Amino acid sequence: MSDSQWSRRDFARLGAAAGLGLGLPSSLAAAQQAAPPASPRPEALKSEFLLDMILETNGAAIGTIGTRTIVSVTGGTFEGPKLKGTVLPPGADYVTSITPTFRKLDVRTIFLTDDQQKIYVTYGGVLSTPTGGERYWRTTPMFETGAEKYKWLNEIVCVGVPFDVPNRVSYRVFRIL
Repeated sequence: MSDSQWSRRDFARLGAAAGLGLGLPSSLAAAQQAAPPASPRPEALKSEFLLDMILETNGAAIGTIGTRTIVSVTGGTFEGPKLKGTVLPPGADYVTSITPTFRKLDVRTIFLTDDQQKIYVTYGGVLSTPTGGERYWRTTPMFETGAEKYKWLNEIVCVGVPFDVPNRVSYRVFRIL
């Protein structure tokens, strides 16, 4: 067999045979051939501020179906270093009550940027208020758009952390790097 006729499979067999010749078990020799080199483990997540989102709701449930409560998103604003605009109706939060102290969020709405581009926004999240404990509330916004200027939003992961604005649902959203 000439050098130009070697396949990956032939090369892997040769490597495994070499490993056996060195006294390595066949599974270990194969694993060493297949495994990429280890990379260092991240010490922590890194993030950057993306935007503040302030949603207007009708304040009350528009319907309850079993454990699911539907709350309308009627408007709002968003603003960050790379984009800003308004939140268009209709939108809604389809909240599922798992226990009296734990709810899962499922929100869907549309952003309209100040340059008239639409971005579909969805986010899941958790809201937990243990008896006698501190409230834990986090969301994971995802974005979908065909607008060329904002397509980068389609490819990022974010986490939203709530902050207080009277009579609004508000999040500071961070892009995870």
